[in-house]
Amino acid sequence: MLIGVIDIGSNAVRFCVSDLSDSLISRNLPIVFQERAKISLYDALAASTDRRFSDDVLNTLRIAITRFDKICKALSVPDKNVSVFGTEASRSAANSDEMFAMIRNINSSWTVNLLSQRMEAIYGAMGIASSFYEIKGLVMDLGGGSIQISWVSSLAGNFVMSDSAVSLPYGAAAIFQRLRAQRVEAINSEITSAFALAFKKIKPPFPLKGANLYLSGGGFRGLGCLAMSILSEDEYYPVPIINGYRCSIKDLEKVAQKQVNDKTMDKLEDVFRISKRRASQLPGILMLVQALVSAAPQIDAVYFCQGGIKEGFLYSKLDDSLKIRDPLITCTAAHARPACTKIATLMTSAMSSFTPSYISKRILPAVVNLLYYQAPYTKDTQATAALNIAVTGVLAGVHGLSHVDRALLGIILCERWGGEVFDERVLGRLCDLVVSESRGNLGLAYMFWGYYVSKLATVFADLFPAGIVDNENRVKVELTRDEIDALLVELTFVKDDPCTLAVWDNIEGLERKVKKFRKKFDITGVPKVSFKLSIK
Repeated sequence: MLIGVIDIGSNAVRFCVSDLSDSLISRNLPIVFQERAKISLYDALAASTDRRFSDDVLNTLRIAITRFDKICKALSVPDKNVSVFGTEASRSAANSDEMFAMIRNINSSWTVNLLSQRMEAIYGAMGIASSFYEIKGLVMDLGGGSIQISWVSSLAGNFVMSDSAVSLPYGAAAIFQRLRAQRVEAINSEITSAFALAFKKIKPPFPLKGANLYLSGGGFRGLGCLAMSILSEDEYYPVPIINGYRCSIKDLEKVAQKQVNDKTMDKLEDVFRISKRRASQLPGILMLVQALVSAAPQIDAVYFCQGGIKEGFLYSKLDDSLKIRDPLITCTAAHARPACTKIATLMTSAMSSFTPSYISKRILPAVVNLLYYQAPYTKDTQATAALNIAVTGVLAGVHGLSHVDRALLGIILCERWGGEVFDERVLGRLCDLVVSESRGNLGLAYMFWGYYVSKLATVFADLFPAGIVDNENRVKVELTRDEIDALLVELTFVKDDPCTLAVWDNIEGLERKVKKFRKKFDITGVPKVSFKLSIK
């Protein structure tokens, strides 16, 4: 099912076509086409004396939408499957009816909606929920004219949000305009009070202390890119994708305290993914952060999201049975070979009861699905391509993955192909990301179990080199000791099997390799792994 969406925002107009026909991958909201038109309806209204869109603005919008109509026809998107949404600027304009009439004249079969503040908040929250496997926390969606504030819980496919979401007139473009006419201190005090009141009004069912905050909208995404640049401390950040980027509220406060003025504007434009227009709005966005920290200093982690209204609308189209699926597994399943089901069963049998569920339930199936993806590559490119598979490779554009997902998936697959990469710095930075974003010891545990998965999966893949199960009994796995400090895995192989004999050196080296990794990184709190090998 091809679906077209036009999100007429206050700062820009966004177009996309998504294909939700394949239930295997629809949870990832796969995009066929997307484009952003630099049309600021908020600026157009600010320049108007009668709160009307000028003929020039409407004509520019008409051209952009007509272009999208042509694209939809070229892609065979049914007219009835195209939806148009107007938001804050459209609600504020005196002649929004004229604008919507113009759009209906372009294609009378499209569904055209002027969203209420409530529906804008719902779609925005759903867009944020679509950006991760599961979320629970406060959400803020920053548009050009307003900011939506709510709380969301999306766990096991059960989406719940505040019944009293708040919309405040502090959008990126709106604050930019106010800063040109009013004192910073007065605006900051006003916004801080408004945020504090909003957090009370939305009535989150969890304490603010230690809560997560999810930020969406173009202005916040620009802030996330700035945070990547500043907090990396002169080292490049290894994942150039805003969705899933995480930092602490204290780190974000450090970014907000950075002085931004006309003298530093050129430098801001040099930051990855910050345009000249976005750079001009960042002082106001940083002020929003300062007000946020003052109003809710107890917040813990801040997550940046790609999902907005168009993603929220697409997510709302999914059945509950699809929403509950793990985007990490759905996006990799299409690349699995027939032997992957067998290997996943073997791998699961070798997992300890002390293995983090994140590894055993999410990372392991995704890794197994991709075990053979780099098989056609040359030896000198396999490990490097595998390392970057979810960063700049085939999964880079997949929606719904965190940065730890992307980094750990690449690290494990890189090890599966020998671990020798062109640039060791990339591997090192991704390892650092997993450890730092997963809170130290837990991150080290992820690294250990990830390495364990990679080495064991490599052996099993080598036993079925064509990706096809030609002998069900080639290897059997049994966990004979599963304690917090010791793990014994028994592997039983078929006698005189050529696929086994050809890789026997690798099989015998399993225990040594896992032990060496554990010692190298001085990882505590994980078991000593032993393997007992037998042939029958």
